[in-house]
Amino acid sequence: MDSNQSLIKLKDAYQSDGSKLLPEDSPFQTLFADITHRCNMSCKNCYIPIRDLPDLPVDWLYDILTRLPRRARIRLVGAEPTMREDLPDIIREVRKLGHIPVILSNGLKLGRLSYVRTLKAAGLKTVYLSMNGGLKDDLYEEIDELACADRKLKALHNLLREGMNITVGMILIPGLNVDHLVEFIEYLEQRGVRDIHLRSVGPMGNYMKVPPFDLEGLETCLKQALGSRAENLKLMDRSESNLDLQLGRVKYQLTAWPDLGSMERGRITPEGYVEPMFESIIANEFSY
Repeated sequence: MDSNQSLIKLKDAYQSDGSKLLPEDSPFQTLFADITHRCNMSCKNCYIPIRDLPDLPVDWLYDILTRLPRRARIRLVGAEPTMREDLPDIIREVRKLGHIPVILSNGLKLGRLSYVRTLKAAGLKTVYLSMNGGLKDDLYEEIDELACADRKLKALHNLLREGMNITVGMILIPGLNVDHLVEFIEYLEQRGVRDIHLRSVGPMGNYMKVPPFDLEGLETCLKQALGSRAENLKLMDRSESNLDLQLGRVKYQLTAWPDLGSMERGRITPEGYVEPMFESIIANEFSY
C-alpha cells in the first residue's frame, strides 16, 4: 500500500466511525508513545496535562512495536520521559526491536552528564530538547513557570559533548520570546546545533490564550531573526502545517500546530491502536 492509499484509508476511518488502525497497518514514519504522565515542570503550554494516570506498561508497548510493519522512529514522550527510572531499559529494548528511540525532554535531568551517558550507552542517539525561553530565565518563568535557563543550557552542553543528534524546539509566542530569537539562534549556531524547530502555540490541553502564529507568521519571525542571511534560505519541503528550510548546515522546521492529516506522525493509543498524532490529542483531550 503506497502512502496516498494509506492516507485515504486513514482519513476515511476518521470521517466514518472514528476507528483506529491496527499496528500492523501503521503508515507512520514516527510514532509517539506516552510512556509516563509524570513531570517535573508545569508549563503553560502542555498538550498532555493529565498527571494522575499510570505509566505505560513496557511489555504491552514492546508487543505493539513488534507488530509494526516497518522500522519507525519511536518518540518516547510524556509529560517528561526521564521521570521513568527504567528509561534506559526502554531505549535499549526499542533499539533491540529494530526501531529508532527518540526522547522529547524538558532537559532538567539531562543536566547530569552521567545520566546522559547512561542513555547513550542504552542506544539513544537523538533528543528533542524543549527550550521555550532560550537563554533567559524571565522567559522560562513566563512560559514554563520555572527559572531554568542554566539547567537547560547544561543539558544542551551535555548532549553536544556526547555527540547526540539534537533538535532544539521553541514555541514562539507573540510579544514574548520572538525578539529573543536573534540571540538564541546565534547561540545555537555557534555551538553546532544543526536542527531547530520553531512552532506555534497549539490549542490542545493547556495552552497560553494568545493568537498563535500561522505558518507565514513563523516564517516571518525566522527571516527577521536571520536578517540578510534569510536570502540564502533553501526550501526543502512545505505542507499546509509545516515548512522545512535550510541555511548552510542548519535545518529549520516550522510547524503551525496542530499538524492535522500528517502522514509522518502517529500515536500509540491505550487501546493498542495507532492514530494520527494531533487528531488523537484533540479527540482525547484531558482523557489520556
